Amino acid sequence: MKGVAEDPGRSVLPVESGKATDRYDVIIVGGSFAGLAVASRLRGRVLLIDKDEIGEGQTSACGTLLEVPRRLGLMDSVLQAQNGLVFHLQDRTEVMDARDYPFCTFDYGRFCRDFANHLIVEILRASALRVEGSTVVTDRGRFAGTCIVDASGWRAVLARCLRPGYADQRRMSYGIETEVPSRGDSLCFWYDPRLVPSGVQWFFPCGSHVRVGVASYAGDAHLRGHLDIFTGSLEAPMERIHGGYFPAGLREPVVGSLFVVGDAAGQCLPFTGEGIRPALYFGQACGDIVQAVIDGRHSLREGLLHYRRFVRRHGWMYRVMTLTQHALLRLPLAISSRLIGQICREPLRSRILPGYVRFADPRVLLPLAPVGRELDKRPLALADSRA
Repeated sequence: MKGVAEDPGRSVLPVESGKATDRYDVIIVGGSFAGLAVASRLRGRVLLIDKDEIGEGQTSACGTLLEVPRRLGLMDSVLQAQNGLVFHLQDRTEVMDARDYPFCTFDYGRFCRDFANHLIVEILRASALRVEGSTVVTDRGRFAGTCIVDASGWRAVLARCLRPGYADQRRMSYGIETEVPSRGDSLCFWYDPRLVPSGVQWFFPCGSHVRVGVASYAGDAHLRGHLDIFTGSLEAPMERIHGGYFPAGLREPVVGSLFVVGDAAGQCLPFTGEGIRPALYFGQACGDIVQAVIDGRHSLREGLLHYRRFVRRHGWMYRVMTLTQHALLRLPLAISSRLIGQICREPLRSRILPGYVRFADPRVLLPLAPVGRELDKRPLALADSRA
């Protein structure tokens, strides 16, 4: 992915309420990781639509490789770094040394708002309802664009209106999470069917609090009881609960004339449930391709084909992770525990962890352009604009 010219004037611009607009170069539905990453690679007239304000509506546990915020210049959002991964199994505890590839937890709101500060986009707080040709229909008006990107999360609100059944919940996992006042040093996971059948629990330290959550690979949404038991074992009061579905399989990245990115395209990795890094990686790649369309270097059809081929080249990793998830859920617990233990120790650790990190390698991410004006010092106007 090629870099963009640094523009000290880059900033976020609100859509002016009630003012008629002409056609946009790009319309992006979804203002979280994938949508922001696409926008970071664009020049021209870009409209970013989200039902929430930027930095609100967190559903993620917000844990990723430390190199991700470092590469993007968003280190101020980092709450804590972790050098180890701890796996609590039925009969043992295994520790994977991650000092070569440290992880981190970060503040979702700060990460997204700081990210948005680097962009020149027009923001519309609205719910996208459907797409009609080159027009996105929202509850605040209709907006036309040359290129349209669906980065709306697992619901894929635009793609599924063109292809019913696209966002099939039978191919999704489900998780919920809260925060409790506590501390820790490592990212911890519990794989034990006595605790969560066909699922996992986690404990992610983030400074003075810890994010604790439970997930079902089978897509079971009735997890509150499991979360209550887990947080009860920590003897700490729960805060707000968030979560939802996350895809467990790669979807078609092009639907009609839509570019589909992030969780909307099923780019969250099966088994580990890691979605932030792929969303940023595929998002920036998609943005580069969309910019080539806007510049006239590709036709829209060529851009869609180029993006589809790019995503499909990475399909092998999703097949491997899907097989891993299915195998560990079906193998006898003693065997799956032994396998996890072998992966955590040498010589397998030095082979598997670097290979996993190289997929959607954060070192490939392009640093964000310098900040123009600060987003959080002005309100984001809503719009009834029509195109």
